[in-house]
Amino acid sequence: MGRGIPYDENSFEFALRLPMLSFLRKRKRSWIITLLLSIIVFTFVLYFGGSYWSRSASDAVVEVNGEAIKQRDLEVNFQRTLDVYRDRLKGSLTPELIKSLNIKATVLDELIQRRLLLQEAERLGLVASEEEVVHVLTSLPVFQVNGSFSKTRYLDVLRYQRTTPVAFETEMKEEIVIRKLLELIRDSVHVSESEVLDRYRSDAENINLDYVRLAGGDYLDQVKVTPEELKSFYEKNRDALKDPLRVQVEYIAYPFAQFSSQTQVSDKEAEDFYQAQREKRFHEPKAVKLRHILLRADGADKNTRAAARQKAEKILGEALNGKDFSVLADQYSEDPSHPAGGELGWIAPGQLLAPVEQAAFGLRKGEISKIVESPIGYHILKVDDVKAENTKSFAEVKSQIVAELKREKGKSEAAKAADQDREKLASGADFARVANERGHRLTVTPLFARGEPLPEVVNVQEFYDKAFSLPVKEVSAPLAGPDALYIMRVSQRKEPSVPSFDSVRSRVEAELKKQKASELARHKANDLLVQLKTEKDFARFAGQKGLKVEETGWFPRNAPQIPKIGRLPDLKPGGILVSRYQPLADRVYTQGDAAYLFYLKDSKEADMESFAKDKNQLRAQMLSQKQDSAVQKFIDALKARARIKFHSTDLEAS
Repeated sequence: MGRGIPYDENSFEFALRLPMLSFLRKRKRSWIITLLLSIIVFTFVLYFGGSYWSRSASDAVVEVNGEAIKQRDLEVNFQRTLDVYRDRLKGSLTPELIKSLNIKATVLDELIQRRLLLQEAERLGLVASEEEVVHVLTSLPVFQVNGSFSKTRYLDVLRYQRTTPVAFETEMKEEIVIRKLLELIRDSVHVSESEVLDRYRSDAENINLDYVRLAGGDYLDQVKVTPEELKSFYEKNRDALKDPLRVQVEYIAYPFAQFSSQTQVSDKEAEDFYQAQREKRFHEPKAVKLRHILLRADGADKNTRAAARQKAEKILGEALNGKDFSVLADQYSEDPSHPAGGELGWIAPGQLLAPVEQAAFGLRKGEISKIVESPIGYHILKVDDVKAENTKSFAEVKSQIVAELKREKGKSEAAKAADQDREKLASGADFARVANERGHRLTVTPLFARGEPLPEVVNVQEFYDKAFSLPVKEVSAPLAGPDALYIMRVSQRKEPSVPSFDSVRSRVEAELKKQKASELARHKANDLLVQLKTEKDFARFAGQKGLKVEETGWFPRNAPQIPKIGRLPDLKPGGILVSRYQPLADRVYTQGDAAYLFYLKDSKEADMESFAKDKNQLRAQMLSQKQDSAVQKFIDALKARARIKFHSTDLEAS
């Protein structure tokens, strides 16, 4: 839940798009607006298309407290997620990356979480009223004509998206109920002043470390292995030494482009598409290129807010008297955008809080606003440029629409052809003959293992999943890729096997020596650590031992990576535990085959003069993190006590 938000959580833009819950409670149902995009995406994608999965729609892949999640739900949401990744990663989404991301398991987990949250909301008596549903529905621009809700437009859009008002509004109710439940959890979380102070001191302190690195590779010549050790290592690591399962498949591809070229799109079809998608796809609302200065006052008392406003008035006076706005933003703004002169880029309606948006869109190019008050503080805005509202005409986008509809028709025709051929093959027809009759090529692959991509199906993860799960000679259902459908049959399986000891002896010896050298480096590092505890001069002691002392340079104590070294797997939050009173790190840290000893060379304590300026922003960040953590713990607790029954061992394992 809540993954993949494409904003920096510390930015002004993020703060405005995801406003504080206290503000949301003050304005009736305004939080509902934040649901609109997720509802549109989830519902329309869920019901649009999906004909490839209709045969298995009644199959449950998992039961959550007795309620089934269907195969169709999983497959459609999986394909939707793949499409998102493909759009963002372009051509770099390989089967290996899909496997490493574990996308299908993640999608299934999202569906399980959603079902658990709906069940808990029902137990607590949370419901979405008809008034709330109507408020959301009538607020969607895609259903509006000239700024007002149009029932005709609403029905046209749903009809085009191949869903119904009942299905859409049911989904809408579920989204509203889930949001209400999560708000109850988030509203229960608070951050104390002492927590903010401790976090600030930790975040703002910088340290510089001396260190010694003992690399396993430096001790390889000191390592000896016996024949008995080699044999023992081989026996203990037989599974790791296995040659992987390999399969050979034959398949027929049904390229969408080939079928699209044989379809026609009428002017009426194109016009209907344009009317249904005009507001969503072809309308460009007015936009402003915005700079801003923010003085934070969220959660502040009356006197603090008054002081912040007084400071804002002084800054506004300087701006109106001709001082460079970007210089003022860099000097005074309490937002991460201040180094860029307060620039936020192009902003469209719906991206800002109401008072800020009203002020921004009321300015002409070059104008500076009055002071604008919002729940997070006081803002001064400057508009650098303005783009006028514009809706592209049907004539301008007709060729684009025709091409898109031809692609969709091509997908539909490809699905029909694949379904027909699948029935023939399931009845015993010859694979090559079916391909020939369709005018397509039968492709026979070489033997390949997981992680070894095939040139024509690089980005079709389900193709690979089926290749390694289908029994020999069994024909698959049509498998959907980004550019084609596929029907496959496994013609050969070469089961995993452990190579003989003699054939991998050199590999075994190299791995064992590397392992023993790494252990020796760690052992020597621990011996040195014991000796160092009685020494006062780290550099002198290291020199006596013939070890090179290196310096990290300055870095924040809680940084996730250490300069010149990188990320240490066993480094906990808060960083390496050293201080002026205990400069020697009390443990050895490891990375790969290397072991490290650290010693505090110098430190710079946090600048407490900046704390007053930064604390509100830090508190908001900490509150968001604690709220997210509370939500995750709540979901984990629901999972822990739930009865979750998987109908596939592969899914359960993932």
